[in-house]
Amino acid sequence: MFDRRYLKGFLLVGLALSVCGCNSPSLVSITITPTAAYFSYAPGLSRQFTAVGTFDQGNHPKTTQDITSEVTWKSDTAGIATVSSGGLVTTTGVDYGTATISASMNGFTGLIIANATANVCAPNYVATGTGCTAPSSSSVMGRK
Repeated sequence: MFDRRYLKGFLLVGLALSVCGCNSPSLVSITITPTAAYFSYAPGLSRQFTAVGTFDQGNHPKTTQDITSEVTWKSDTAGIATVSSGGLVTTTGVDYGTATISASMNGFTGLIIANATANVCAPNYVATGTGCTAPSSSSVMGRK
């Protein structure tokens, strides 16, 4: 039979563990990679975006994990680019400009949202890793 001192001790330890946050980790932020992607003006061009969640668990160190397939993805301008449930961003070829791509998921403080951009260059511009470049006059004229 348990002594009451032991029972009180077990209850106090259980209470202390719940107060210090040693329960399930909670999502506190989301980071999307890449933060910006550039595409030429054409339908069907795609790039994979990923979402990484940062989780906090009381006094324990924060941890991160890939949550790409767990978040809800959304494009605010479907005429420029769409995004699949797995984070694959695809250009539509309908319009050019910037579409905000968001990833959201419920977390510790409510809905956690992160944003990135899909930038579709204007027709005849070339997409680079950092922006859209106007074609040189010699390439437009067919000269080398």
